[in-house]
Amino acid sequence: MEAARQIKSEGKENDLLERIRKDEAFALIHDRIDSMVDPINYVGRSPQQVVEYITDHVDPILTRHASTLAALDAKSASEVSI
Repeated sequence: MEAARQIKSEGKENDLLERIRKDEAFALIHDRIDSMVDPINYVGRSPQQVVEYITDHVDPILTRHASTLAALDAKSASEVSI
């Protein structure tokens, strides 16, 4: 594919979507190309899984060590030098 060659060999920007938009073979989907390549359509449950992981695993650790973190925050704030 020419687009891939230009990216790899010449360091050019990826213009594949522009090539598709200009190609009459893709005329039936020209108006849907942007929505078809929207990454949100391909991440599945990832956003919810991240929230669940933070809620179930990270937040309890942060809560358990809140006083230590607050002390570190206060210490680092008082040690700012310019």
